[in-house]
Amino acid sequence: MFLRHQISRTLATILGLSMTTLFAGSTPGMAGTQAQAQPNQPPMNQRSDQLMNALNPTPEQQRQLQAIRQEYQGKMQQHQQQMRQLQQELNGLMAGNASESQLRQTHDQLMVLREQMGQIQFDMMLKMREVLTPEQRNQLANLMQERRQNPRHDR
Repeated sequence: MFLRHQISRTLATILGLSMTTLFAGSTPGMAGTQAQAQPNQPPMNQRSDQLMNALNPTPEQQRQLQAIRQEYQGKMQQHQQQMRQLQQELNGLMAGNASESQLRQTHDQLMVLREQMGQIQFDMMLKMREVLTPEQRNQLANLMQERRQNPRHDR
């Protein structure tokens, strides 16, 4: 039961991250917090812009999506910074002589932050989803499915 719940959470987080990558990637302030692109790959925000442009949003939809991005940007940046710091701390503890309990405690804190980040991303995705038409939602689902099936195709 716990494993099934954990898998469900993981899948929800992946979906949230996928949607966040799509929508938040084109926000100028988020560009610095995104992972760096591999050589010969377009930057993440460029890939997100390409996906977003494929949906042909109206100017009003673009305005609404940008407002939603801005609403969540601060929370997401704060959580990303906290996760980076905690991950660095965990790496240091792993390299040192920290006890198992210290490692577990730090890891648990990191997992809580990741779960919170997943919730923030999912909340943002739900708000953005409301802006899209049913046709755009369907098109987005198809594009995301293609990305999952061919992960290096657009990268």
